[in-house]
Amino acid sequence: MKQVILTTLITSILLLPLGSTALADHEEAPVQPSAGTQAFLPGDVPAELTPADSMGPALHGIVLAMLNHDVTSFDLTNTDLAWESLYNMLSLYGQLDSRSEISEDLLLLPSETAQDYAAALDITVEQLPPLPASLKDRLTYDRSQEVYHVVCGSDALAQIQVQEVQSTAQGLRLTGALVYVVDNEELAQFQATLQLRDNMFGYAVTSLTLG
Repeated sequence: MKQVILTTLITSILLLPLGSTALADHEEAPVQPSAGTQAFLPGDVPAELTPADSMGPALHGIVLAMLNHDVTSFDLTNTDLAWESLYNMLSLYGQLDSRSEISEDLLLLPSETAQDYAAALDITVEQLPPLPASLKDRLTYDRSQEVYHVVCGSDALAQIQVQEVQSTAQGLRLTGALVYVVDNEELAQFQATLQLRDNMFGYAVTSLTLG
């Protein structure tokens, strides 16, 4: 049953676009926040947010990508995994950024926004190779306008829940789970290490393992 739920959740993000527009690949494409929704602002992590709150998008994006790739450790040398983690973040949370726009069912994000989100993964977009073929129908780059075109996904049925936070010599160690909100079933458990960074989220994920 858990595997069926995981497959459904991952498919809802990775395989169900809101539009069917075909765009040029990576080498060659403001939604206003809804009432009551707080937008992410560059370099401004609200004081009331805990590290677990501010890094929720990164944790969510990484865990889903790892489950889809069937790996247990987040390894940035796996560039397909890194790209998919970034796509998940942009797809699920990019619409909350005040710099975003919607055009024909696609989310448009300036390159600086993508870089801000990538920083939470402790990478820069420039470090990554061209987009993998598996993502080119959902994430593309318009070099002339310096804008990413993102097909939005949906993962309303699962959320990251952090259960424990410990301060260690390596940084903050978070233990938590990806939880199916319908019945509170834990779909995957994780441990992550966060280190302070001068970026929009205030931290970067320096390690994450499942199990």
